[in-house]
Order: sequence, then structure tokens, then C-alpha cells
Amino acid sequence: MLGFEDVEDRLVEAVRTCQRYPDRERGWQRIRSAWPEISRDVLVGDYDARGGDGSSSDVALRSAAMTRQDVAEMEEAFAWLDRMDPVDRKLIGLAIAQLARGRREVPWGKLLPAMGLTKGADGLRMRYGRAITAICNAINGGNPQRDVSMG
Repeated sequence: MLGFEDVEDRLVEAVRTCQRYPDRERGWQRIRSAWPEISRDVLVGDYDARGGDGSSSDVALRSAAMTRQDVAEMEEAFAWLDRMDPVDRKLIGLAIAQLARGRREVPWGKLLPAMGLTKGADGLRMRYGRAITAICNAINGGNPQRDVSMG
């Protein structure tokens, strides 16, 4: 049974996995003859395995390769959004992208222009909460509190 935070964490991880996905179009545009790339420039020195000049600290480490399980979990999490209203899907995407950047809280006021609004940051927060709760309910097979007496 997945709770609110579990669904939110899975969506954040899905966005991070998606960001690590290689850009095939950019890679295709970079293809060129390999011969000039392997020729050694005596003035610069030898290249290390990651393509840097001189020491390996010149080049940032690439992120770890994705596993099949990472991609499957990403696709599963994104499939949860298929049943959502397009406006809710956009709101979830904007909010989860903020959390994936490392923020602890979503700056709801900054999302207003992207949602086409000028005010109502608290309303966005509540709508987001209802949307994530709807995903939780769909994953867990319905709302467990619907049969509970409220009186």
C-alpha cells in the first residue's frame, strides 16, 4: 500500500531517471569522423579516459547508467499520470520537477504563471494534494475511507 509521500517520492525518482536518460538526437548530431578525435595533440598533452586534458579532475563524472528496473519504475510512475486530468497532470509535473531539483517544498506562488493564474497559490497546493491522493487511491484499489462512517 503506497501513501502520499511514497507516490511523491516515486514520481521524483521518475523525473530524476528521466533526466539521466541519454539524449539520442543530440548524440546523433555530434557524430563525426573519429580520426581527428583520436589524434594526440602534443601541446595539450594526453587525454584521460573521460575526455579531459591532463588530470581527470578536469571533467565532471557522468551519472551512473540506468538499469532496466530504473526505467520500468519510471514508466510505471509516469503511467499513474495517464488517468489524470491534463491540468492536474501539468500541476503535478511542475511541482514534482521542483522537488526533483532538490527543493524541500514546492514554491506554489512561482507555479502560478505557468498554470495561467495570478493568484491562488494555496489552491494549487490543495489541488496538488487531491491529485496525488487520487493516484494513491487508484494504486491501492480505491479509497479505504469511503465506507467509514463520518458521523
